[in-house]
Parts: sequence; structure tokens; C-alpha cells
Amino acid sequence: MSAGSPMSEKAPDPSAIRDQLNRILDSEEFRASVKQRRFLHFVVDEALAGRGAGIKGYTIAVNVYGRDADFDPQLDPIVRVEAGRLRRALERYYLTAGNADPLRIDVPKGGYLPRFRLLRDVPALAANVTPASGPSAVAAIAVLPFTDPTAGSDHAFFADGLVEELTAELARYQDLRVIAAQSCVQFRDRQTDPREIGAQLGVRFLLSGSVFRDRKAIKIGVRLVDTSTGEQVWSEYYRPDESAADLIAVQDDIACRAVGVIADQWGLISRRLSREAARKAPADLGAYEAVLRFYHYETVLTPASFTDALEALDRAVASEPRYGLAWSMLGHLHADNHALGFHAIDDNLGKALEYAMKGVALEPDSQFAWDALALTHFHLGNRELLLETIDKTLALNPNSPYIVGVAGWHMSLYGEWERGLQLLAHGMELNPCHPTWFHLVPFMNRYRLGEYELAYAEALKFNYPELFWDPLMRAAALARLGRRAAAREAVDQLLALIPDFATSGRSFIASYVKVGELVDELVDGLREAGLADLE
Repeated sequence: MSAGSPMSEKAPDPSAIRDQLNRILDSEEFRASVKQRRFLHFVVDEALAGRGAGIKGYTIAVNVYGRDADFDPQLDPIVRVEAGRLRRALERYYLTAGNADPLRIDVPKGGYLPRFRLLRDVPALAANVTPASGPSAVAAIAVLPFTDPTAGSDHAFFADGLVEELTAELARYQDLRVIAAQSCVQFRDRQTDPREIGAQLGVRFLLSGSVFRDRKAIKIGVRLVDTSTGEQVWSEYYRPDESAADLIAVQDDIACRAVGVIADQWGLISRRLSREAARKAPADLGAYEAVLRFYHYETVLTPASFTDALEALDRAVASEPRYGLAWSMLGHLHADNHALGFHAIDDNLGKALEYAMKGVALEPDSQFAWDALALTHFHLGNRELLLETIDKTLALNPNSPYIVGVAGWHMSLYGEWERGLQLLAHGMELNPCHPTWFHLVPFMNRYRLGEYELAYAEALKFNYPELFWDPLMRAAALARLGRRAAAREAVDQLLALIPDFATSGRSFIASYVKVGELVDELVDGLREAGLADLE
């Protein structure tokens, strides 16, 4: 078939492609977008008719958008702009309404020739498991049309494009339900109470904003509102360079940064909802609220929060056994318990691998599911599988701050310092409210380089007093700085958390630090700090 390359080993049947095209065009996303419908219909028709080589910007402009025969793509960017919107709309469709479709239609960057491919089967370990979408009671959000106070300005297109980018980025996060942009158009230029909009759209959160322009610059304001109270919970202003040649790239950058702060696992929404779930009695928790218990555990990392999350997720998978995210989180918890020793549980890593694989099987497009599997490979010592799984995880959403940061964190601790530190720094930049345990890796990097003052500064940022790593890092760095009294005090705190650390300490360290020389250096530092009998 000449309809696009590369494709899966078994080329889809043309009738199956037609059926898939009709599914897409009949979706809510595409019913309201005449331009995108015509664009997609044209390129698929041409490809199936064997005319793929003739699909160019010129032919699309003339046949789809009615441009004259003297159309010049260098002067009129309509095809390039609409192609970008079509690609984002297709990506959004497959993340939401089309997440269980059997066939995928893409328009890869670099051209307009469509690609058709059958979607991959689920992993063999759970071949008999039917993919699941999870409970419907997830957090819902809508992006309202941005206002443009400078009426008639040439930046109206920028505001509309930014709304599309924000909607597409939000749709990447599987535990958010994102309302289609077409449902929000009715609120353009209307002064409506956020609580009323929330009730009409059935959403808990609204994202809105404005684009301001004066003679010197553009300023974009973005804000998040909780419709249950009408409270504005976050706002930020972005000031892109007015001279930026690629305004689409500016839209992408703003959308990635804003959504990272809002929708990330460590974002505003999950932190707000997890605090609410933590106050509920266990018997009152629904399946999604069990997920929020996990998020709460991730923020505090205490034995009590571990137990709460484990029990809530056990109940969740018992009541909704096809909820893949809950299985993935159970796998994550057992992997953590192996390394952090919260409770005595048999075969933590065996359970972690089983549950993580089940999560991937149930929700193969879930980035968190692949991240939980990566964590399990990390603790099992499967270096190559870890790196392979990290690549799959990042491919699903390279803009997710937490996932990007964790990928770099794991790679660094396996000695992949250059790429690992770059990924970690990028994740921390995308969401300044990142978990403070991210600082374990910068500490390790400074410590291995002999930069002990800087290592100690990173240790102070860790700030998890109930985890043994907190006093451990301080003790090792302080000892190397010659501050023996303070180092000894940190050792006492360490032993209060793990009394038998002298015999178990090397194993605890090696559960995270996969570079043997660095383990030895940390052990030496702790011996200098007062743990002379550390094995």
C-alpha cells in the first residue's frame, strides 16, 4: 500500500481504514471542526487512491481550502498551521474518545502523507486482560476561550491556538477528563460565574486566560479556578519574546509549562484533591479517591500514608479489577516497600512486577503504568529493561514534569549521569513544585565529585525526616566536611529510624544507588561520621 510509511507488519485493510476515518470524523472533537474534517478526509482519500505522492501543501491548499492556482506556501502558512492543529486533534482523539480504537491514523510531521497502523497488542503476560478505561469519577477540567482585550488584534489566532494546545496537553494525563474545546465556545465573551460553568460542563476545574498586547510585548495570563468554591487557586503570566519567529513554538512552550504545574502527578489538581481524600474515612473512598491516597503518600512518604494507600488501592482493585492505574500504583507501592522497608511484606518485588505488568496490560497508553514498570525494573536490577521502559514512558508524554524527572533520577542512579541529570533538570524546571526527594540525585552527583558543600546543600533540600535518606545524606556530607559533631548527630537520627543500620545499611543504600564505587564512598563517609562498624 502506498498510503504511508512506516506501518505495522500487517498493513490495515482499506475498508478498516475507512471505518476508522468515519469513527474519527463522527467524534465530538471533529464534528465541530469543518477544516480538520476536510483536511483529514482529503489526505486519506488521496492516499487510498494511490495518489500519496501528490499530497503536498499546494494540493491541500487548492482542494481543501479553495486557494487560487497561484498559491504560494511561503507567503500563506494556512496548510502548515492547520496541519499542526490536525496532528494535535488526532493525538487528543486517541488519548480520549479513540483510546480503544483498533487502528490509528496519523499525519507525521515533515509532510502531509497519512500513516495507517494497527495498534499493538497488550503485553503477553496479561493477554487475557481486557483493556480498561478506569472509573469515571476522575477529575474533570475545561479550558475556556481566552480573552483578547485588544479587539481586532492580529493575536486573536494566537489566543485560540493556545487554547487548543492547552487542551491537547491536558489530554495527555490519563487521570484527567478533559472537556472538548467545542463545548466551551459558548462561554466566549460571557461573564459567567465559574460555579455555574462548572455545573453546566460537569467539571471541577476551569483553566482560562487572557492575551494582552501593547506596543512592546505580549503578555499571556493563565489561571486555574476550582468551580466547587469559585476560588482561583493559581495564576501565572508569561511574556514571550515579541520577535519570536515561531509563535506555534511559543504556544507549545507556554502550554507545556502551565499544564505541567496544573496536571502533573505533583501538580496543583492532584495535590488539592489528595488532601481532600486524605481526610475521608477509608470506607467512604471510591476507586479514584484511592488513587488520590497514593498521591498523598507520594507527598509525605511515611509508613502511615503507605499503609493508607496500600489498603485503599487493595479495595479499589477488588471492586474494580480492570482499573489499570490502581494496579500500577500497587506495583509502585510494593517496589517502594522493598527499598524503603515500611512494612514486612513477602516477595515485594515479585508482587511489584506482577501488578505493574498488569497495569500496563490494562492501560497500555498510561504513562504512569510504564513508569511503575520502570521502577520495578530499577529495583530488580534489570538495567537494559529499565532504559528500554524509560524510553517508552517518555514517548507517551515528554512534557510530564514528574515522569521526566523520575526518568532522569533513575538513569542517574544507574550511572547515566549526563542524560539523567539533563532529564531531571528539565522535569524540575517544568514544575517548580517537584518532589523534594528529587534532590537525592543532585546530592549523589555532588558527593561523587567531591563537592561536599554543594552536596550538603542538596541534602538540606531533601526534607523527608521520616526517611533514612534524610539523615544519611547529611551525615555523609558533614563527615567529609570535617564537621564530626553534626555528622554524629545525623547518625543518631539515622539509627533512630533504622536501629540495625550497621548491618543492613549497605543493602539499603544499594537499593537505590546502582554504582558500586559510589556506594563504597557513601559507606566510607558514614563510617567517618561515627558508624565505624557499618559493614
